[in-house]
Amino acid sequence: MPSPPSPAMPPTPTSAIQLGLPRITSLLHSLQSPHLQTPIIHISGTNGKGSVSAYLSSILLKSGLRVGRFNSPHLVEEWDCLQLGGRNVRREVFEGTKEEVEEVDRREGVGATAFELLTATAFTVFARERPKLDLAVVEVGMGGLTDATNVVDPERTLLSMITPIELDHQKFLGETIGEIARVKAGIVKRGTEVVLAGQAHGEVEGVVRGVADEMDATVWLAGEGSVVEEKEAIAEAEDQTPLPPLVSLPLTPLSIYPSSTVPPPPRTTHLQARLPLPGAYQLSNSATALLASQLLRTSPRCLAMLPSLSGITDESMKEGIESTRWPGRLDWLALPSPRQRMKLLVDGAHNPSSAETLASYLTSLPPHIAPTTLVIGLSFPRDPASILAPLLSSSRISKVVCTPFTPPPSMPWIRATGAEEIASRAKEWDVEVEVVQSVEEAIEGLKMGERAVVAGSLYLAADIYRWVRGRGE
Repeated sequence: MPSPPSPAMPPTPTSAIQLGLPRITSLLHSLQSPHLQTPIIHISGTNGKGSVSAYLSSILLKSGLRVGRFNSPHLVEEWDCLQLGGRNVRREVFEGTKEEVEEVDRREGVGATAFELLTATAFTVFARERPKLDLAVVEVGMGGLTDATNVVDPERTLLSMITPIELDHQKFLGETIGEIARVKAGIVKRGTEVVLAGQAHGEVEGVVRGVADEMDATVWLAGEGSVVEEKEAIAEAEDQTPLPPLVSLPLTPLSIYPSSTVPPPPRTTHLQARLPLPGAYQLSNSATALLASQLLRTSPRCLAMLPSLSGITDESMKEGIESTRWPGRLDWLALPSPRQRMKLLVDGAHNPSSAETLASYLTSLPPHIAPTTLVIGLSFPRDPASILAPLLSSSRISKVVCTPFTPPPSMPWIRATGAEEIASRAKEWDVEVEVVQSVEEAIEGLKMGERAVVAGSLYLAADIYRWVRGRGE
């Protein structure tokens, strides 16, 4: 029988997914509780967390607030997951802080996971920023209840937000929508407000209301924007990408639970803005962020915690929506020379529901803009058919290029599905199928004028941005 490890040898950080709060709580305590220094807005859900956080952060920045943001996973480089004032944190600040966190983890023998170390780094960066941050927008890593980000007290939580919930990560979160919703609603804090996005599954609202009852919280149900018909048709952009539509977004909730809560009436019930992020689902994401902004500037509890929220205006909300950027989600990316006139559509669709959303967007495009080639890479053990079926059954895709992606160095549990395995499933459809060994090979193999969409994984999207960034240096 092997001997147990010596107490003098602290456990090394583990890279495996291990949900739970004891390790992160211990680590943050040893770091002097940086997570209690900055008020946060906490966002969970399955789809749309990143877009909602981007809209909301942009609105808050346009309102003159000093804002931090934590999203995961990172897109290109690890420090991309942290923003301060709308810009990525400086690499040296991120790496220096993370080294300190890792040293404390080793010294105290915590054995934190890779994501727990990253979360502790984020909270520490936020706490040390000068001038001091007003607030931070924090996206859950996985789930909610036992996620490493779920450590901030109610007294420092301005809002909780829950975006659309779908089946995903069932191994960790539960096998049904109701079970997953219960875990994701675990971020709701006692006596706080919750903004709930519109849901495709009716049971989600009931589950969230049940958690709200337990936590004496209030649920604000967000509506959805609508496209405004403009009297004069607007020509397409010169680069052959769709122009942002003008939309009308509601400032009032569809409902408030419990109904005894009566908010002050807004000066206007809707706000018009041009929606910079494409896709029909952005009508919901932007409306969810706008309702959160409305709540932040009117809630007595939020204003008592952070009086400067009163600086949120209709104009700053409009400007914030229109200036939002979110790479990796229906992003029309200009390719570097010699393909400078070619645009690639990049989307991180990685589960069946997001693939259906991408398919819907593709079918909405005019024939001379719509991609006809799909470059796809998937994380193992995702079933390729679950992503291919929506994309090949209802769009103009006639060619599929299958490729692996580069596994992120800090997440060794992530690995790419073999390109040959994806290709074997793609051949079930009447399309041309190619197998390549890298994103570089896939993109460099595109013919001039070939219209392509890249999808299947955010890690694949990261490879694309890394490739473009390298060609631009």
